[in-house]
Amino acid sequence: MIESSCASLSNSEPTDRVQSRSVWHWILLAGVLSVAAFPPAPFGGLAYFALLPFIYSLFAEDFHFGFGKGYCYGLVLNAGILYWLALNKGTTWYYGTISMLAGVTFLALNYGLIGMVVGFIGRRGGANAGLWSLPFVWTAVEYLRTFGTLGFTWNNLAYTQAYALPLVQSVAVVGTGGLSFWVVLINVVLFRWWQACRSGRSGTRWGIVVIGLFGIPVLYGWQTLQSETPSPRRQVAVSLIQPNVDPNAKWDRQAFFNNMQLLHDLTDSACQQPRDLVVWPETATPTFLRRNHYQQLTLINQHINRLGIHLLSGVPDYAPNGDNYRIYNAAFLLRPGTTTIEDYRKLRLVPFGEYIPLSGYFPELKRLNLGQGNFDAGDSMRVFKVPLRIDHRSAIDTTLTLSVVICYESTFPELVREATRRGAELLVVVSNDAWFGYTSAPFLHAAIARFRAVENRIPVVRAANTGISLIYDQYGRTLQRLGFAEQGYLAATVEQGTPHTLYTRWGNWWAVLCVIVSGGWLGWAVFRKGTYV
Repeated sequence: MIESSCASLSNSEPTDRVQSRSVWHWILLAGVLSVAAFPPAPFGGLAYFALLPFIYSLFAEDFHFGFGKGYCYGLVLNAGILYWLALNKGTTWYYGTISMLAGVTFLALNYGLIGMVVGFIGRRGGANAGLWSLPFVWTAVEYLRTFGTLGFTWNNLAYTQAYALPLVQSVAVVGTGGLSFWVVLINVVLFRWWQACRSGRSGTRWGIVVIGLFGIPVLYGWQTLQSETPSPRRQVAVSLIQPNVDPNAKWDRQAFFNNMQLLHDLTDSACQQPRDLVVWPETATPTFLRRNHYQQLTLINQHINRLGIHLLSGVPDYAPNGDNYRIYNAAFLLRPGTTTIEDYRKLRLVPFGEYIPLSGYFPELKRLNLGQGNFDAGDSMRVFKVPLRIDHRSAIDTTLTLSVVICYESTFPELVREATRRGAELLVVVSNDAWFGYTSAPFLHAAIARFRAVENRIPVVRAANTGISLIYDQYGRTLQRLGFAEQGYLAATVEQGTPHTLYTRWGNWWAVLCVIVSGGWLGWAVFRKGTYV
């Protein structure tokens, strides 16, 4: 079905060429290999040659049918990565399937754009121009699609390398855009190597290039991991709570009280040793806690006073808006000795999951019932300050500055970079991946958080309702982990981060460079004298 759809798309392009049906099998293979390279599968190495069939399909037909080929590849890739949208427990199978199909077909347009631009450059500038433009155009499109209300990063090629910790260290310099560029470049060089060998020429120089492309980032990462020096910065004693409760059932009256008691019991267990900070997951309290319904806020304040801890919890929240209310997906920081609430309201909402795009401009869109929530977005990133009392070593900084992102937000590197530029030394991620069950979604989502740690050299602590809860140090090393569908807690100490990386200062500069180079290359192809190949 996908193959026939892709073929019909490409046939709509005006051309006298006769297509080889076998080319489309290569595109399907490229998509399948790319999907297999993403977590949780431990086959990230597949990404180094997963694009070879796609590149061959472009090369074999002189870079014609670029949009159709890219779109076909995107359909396979996104269907393999985002299939779990159809299994969303928060809606019916009907709406879940519709949302999955809509997401897959829309996101495939990004890859259609890649194929179209590279194809155009290849036809106007020759095969070499088309081939070497691919890493730049791919990275540029990945970067540009992060913007806007429909921004998306979940399927960036960089995330295929989540388990290759030495390679991941490079994102502290070049960001995820640089790592995606590197993955595509490896594919291009391997393709050139294959071409040389196939034509009977020596492929030695391309082999040397491949060794160099692997050697530089691996050696940098290995050296970075080995050269860690002791720091005078204080240790942060943190605990994460993973209640593992059904996200629908907990709103039932009796389940509500059982859920709250479970959170308190797990917190007591996690605080057998003194803690600076305890984290509950996204919407851990199935009530508007600010209202103090059933005296739950009072009970929580009494509990943290007794334990002497700061509590950061995901909560639903609200604010008056004329005769109505704005509803937020939020996080509260509660301090011992005071009833003051400090809050953060989620900035990047899930399109069609937490809101209908453009509903802020056209409020009647909120009446559409696609199974989504109707949340409002917050207005700014927040940083919180927590005094460190457990580690008594003398240190310059005895106050921890932290920020929190909620679920889907952890996939946006620029959002976390903004937090670190405001002083965050630790990132807290609260999430609830229970909606998608035992699929690849919770595993890939957890793996992506590793990149946020390395990019800014800050520890990341991730509390998820049903898992996967994790504690990463500033190098992305896993200190503790609680698996999916397990109930329990994590307790560890992490060091205050030092967010002074090149990425923190300059952002995704390599991706921006790729946008500029791609634009220049495209402009050159447009104004180049000559005719289409």
